[in-house]
Amino acid sequence: MTKTDKATAIIKLLKKGMTPKEVKDRIGVSYNYAWKLQRDLKAAVEDTLGMPCTNECEPKHEPEVEVKAAGVDAILNERAGNYGSFATQARIAQRLKHVAHTAAGEQGKTFATDQAEALDMIFSKIGRILNGNPDHVDSWVDIAGYAQLVADRLQGTVR
Repeated sequence: MTKTDKATAIIKLLKKGMTPKEVKDRIGVSYNYAWKLQRDLKAAVEDTLGMPCTNECEPKHEPEVEVKAAGVDAILNERAGNYGSFATQARIAQRLKHVAHTAAGEQGKTFATDQAEALDMIFSKIGRILNGNPDHVDSWVDIAGYAQLVADRLQGTVR
């Protein structure tokens, strides 16, 4: 079963009123993945209606971290589905970081530790986008988050 087929099956079960936990138990996907699809389904309904959902389409559960239940292999397999091969993603990210670090050195730029780390993390997220699913919203949100942390600190707010 392809990832798209699996997602379609999950969405059908969620539309029938199954909870993410029930979907997890029935299909064997992670709870977090089923919950995310339920949340995405709710957002799609709201977009179609042009207004907030009523309680019927509201996700009934918060996501849970199931590292022990799902196992590291399951988590890594799910991540590979979103981000592609880690080795390829790492190669892309390291190339981006090398170009940035070289350019900064040539320009005589130095960065505060939070700025340097934010740039490194942003390049890692860009590597994930280039190598994996460019529609995976978490990668884009993470990029915005790292940039926001630096901007906040520059404006006097430290998180």
